[in-house]
Amino acid sequence: MNLNVVYSSDNNYAQHVGVSMTSLFENNDDFNNIDVYLIENNISLENKNNLKLICKNYKRTIKFINFKEFSNKPKLNIGNSISISSYARLFLSSMLDDDINKVIYLDCDSIINSSLKDLWDLDLSKYFVAGVCDTVSDETKLKINMELYSPYLNAGMLLINLQKWREERVEEKFIKFIDSYKGQVFHHDQGTINGVLNNKFLILHPKYNSMSTYFSMSRKEIMQYYGLKDYYSEEELKEAINYPVFIHYTPAFVNRPWIKGCKHPLASLYKKYLGLTPWEETELIQDKRSIGEKTVAFLYNHLPFKMANGICNLIFK
Repeated sequence: MNLNVVYSSDNNYAQHVGVSMTSLFENNDDFNNIDVYLIENNISLENKNNLKLICKNYKRTIKFINFKEFSNKPKLNIGNSISISSYARLFLSSMLDDDINKVIYLDCDSIINSSLKDLWDLDLSKYFVAGVCDTVSDETKLKINMELYSPYLNAGMLLINLQKWREERVEEKFIKFIDSYKGQVFHHDQGTINGVLNNKFLILHPKYNSMSTYFSMSRKEIMQYYGLKDYYSEEELKEAINYPVFIHYTPAFVNRPWIKGCKHPLASLYKKYLGLTPWEETELIQDKRSIGEKTVAFLYNHLPFKMANGICNLIFK
């Protein structure tokens, strides 16, 4: 059984690709082959060699795709008001060989905590993409002309039906959508995916994208904070916390595990896999969040949710 995985990164996040990729290999030895495709933007030769070494150690393959070269193609003429590289995952059906019909896209700020076999085996024939619902407000949906009742995916982990993307010329639809917003789609490529593929995707269990919010808020608090009318059940969120398949280190109030002071309860897993990479001696970096961001995080991390929420509403009204 073969698994196709895609990451996208610049040189600043090469270490995190290495950590995520190591966790992928460590927990997915039931696949005969794992082919990693890394869409890269100015990753140094040293970091590329480190990533190659990881793959060699696990007898897996990696192919680097220079997105700068790809972005020069005329059909990607989406203006200069945005960073084209931030839209890389939208063009996978062109960037990858035609015989690759399905891929899993993974954000590199992540740990793969168990096997992806059940996810990979899902029947995606009727859908363009599968993913986990994000915690976004009604305002976010309205900004890309979505119905308020429609689910909105977090694009950090996506199972993508490339065959269907090619058959339905989805890339062209993405470009038209971006152009209609003059190159400034809210939430960038994630907003584009949701705006174009609205109601054409398969909703997955939250364990396939366990975002930091799950670990710092209850279901009730998540719904109140983001103004959600519905979300996953308590039971589903509990499983996503206790048995996550894909741990997504979104900043939230806990920050990320390579930053000093991170309060994510599973930060140790990042450090565990970091220790298996050529970056094992790398030190944690300073927290560069603004005073306002640090203040909000402090309040929600140290006060009861209702009190923290009330104070923030007063301060930031």
